[in-house]
Amino acid sequence: MSGLRRWAGGQGAAVLTLAALLVFWEAAVVGLDIQRFLLPAPSDVVAEFIKDHRLIFGHAIQTVWGILAGYVAAVIFALAASMAMIRWPLVERMIMPIFVASQSVPKIAIAPLILLWIGAGAGSKILVVASIAFFPVVINTMAGFKQVDQGLMDVFRSVDATSRQTFLRLRLPYAVPYIFAGLRIATTLAVLGAIVAEWLAATDGIGYLVLSGSFNFNTARSFAAIILLAVIGMSFFGAMGAVERALSWRRPSEEATRVQA
Repeated sequence: MSGLRRWAGGQGAAVLTLAALLVFWEAAVVGLDIQRFLLPAPSDVVAEFIKDHRLIFGHAIQTVWGILAGYVAAVIFALAASMAMIRWPLVERMIMPIFVASQSVPKIAIAPLILLWIGAGAGSKILVVASIAFFPVVINTMAGFKQVDQGLMDVFRSVDATSRQTFLRLRLPYAVPYIFAGLRIATTLAVLGAIVAEWLAATDGIGYLVLSGSFNFNTARSFAAIILLAVIGMSFFGAMGAVERALSWRRPSEEATRVQA
């Protein structure tokens, strides 16, 4: 009984809420006789997914590859830029304003230019994803680098620790929670970036499938693609959380003791 209560108070609450929403959705569509091309019932969406699952999964694979490639590129660029900025303050003063300014422009406005410059295809999708996903990683990583305990910094200076030792044994352990916070935010933005690119100029991917379903009044297929996209986004987010929990990092205080020794 106690296990059931814990389930009901945790994930069970979300499951029950989702189930209630689906029942209400089905009843509303059927009871109000809503046209299926305007709002399909959940049963219609499931039937469409079963009927065209190969087509839907084929497009989903293209979207996932674009998300992964753009996400990895964004993370590499963001971490490299953050390390350069924390090492050389002049670099931060030079490029951080550019990063901030780039985020004030809606990506839906920049994406057509990217498509014009490098053409439609996987390259443009990767670039759009990377341009959207890198910023939270940069901001959170820099925040983590700057949250180092000043007392521990003094300890590292007192033993003449090198810049490399200070970074690897002090700044980086302090920044890890911040970095993963940025990585988790970036997962959802990467999914958004891929869909934006596929909406504008693509012949494959979930974004393209959603648009084609809408144009052909196959709204059930569009809903099936959207639901699968939500599952993909949640999976990326959950995977990043699992990676964070799996990694073990020494506490900075322990590293300071090692340096002193």
